[in-house]
Amino acid sequence: MPAAYTYRVQQFVQAVGSWFQAEEVDDGTVAGYLPAEAMTLFRAMPRYDRRHALRVLCALQTRGRTEPDLLAAALLHDIGKSGRQTGEGSQDWGSGRTAGRVRLWHRVTTVLMRAAWPSLLKRIGMDSRPESWRHPFYVQLHHAAIGALLAEQAGCSPRTVNLIRHHEDPAALAGDPLLAVLQRADNES
Repeated sequence: MPAAYTYRVQQFVQAVGSWFQAEEVDDGTVAGYLPAEAMTLFRAMPRYDRRHALRVLCALQTRGRTEPDLLAAALLHDIGKSGRQTGEGSQDWGSGRTAGRVRLWHRVTTVLMRAAWPSLLKRIGMDSRPESWRHPFYVQLHHAAIGALLAEQAGCSPRTVNLIRHHEDPAALAGDPLLAVLQRADNES
């Protein structure tokens, strides 16, 4: 099994485990890296995404990384999956019967389809209408761009926004040496 899928399986197990663990988010620690509006975004993320973000932050800090833009990107790199719409009239898609939030089963399905049938995933993920059953797959495939826009609207620095926007891209193409550092911590967390 390729390393990328091993990391995804590990992330799945950690996500399921987060349902059985007490919430341990220290707002003081997180607030030190995020503008107030970005803190609201962080708190709106599902528990397993917050825990994953904190593991990425911790991995970077353990490696001695102190760059504020990098640490903010670690906390918000998956914010695009949270089900928040960008632009005027933004709302939470994840509540009640409305569509949009990427659920755990969407993530598992996406990983499996990416490995077994990427062309089908691409076709399913083309529907950007929030009311569509396919919309969570669109969000999953475009979460980096969605997250970058949310982070920008929340007052994050341009470099943080750029790291979020490109965290799924090959590091060599983005031209930011911090991107490879973020990606490594993300994959290992």
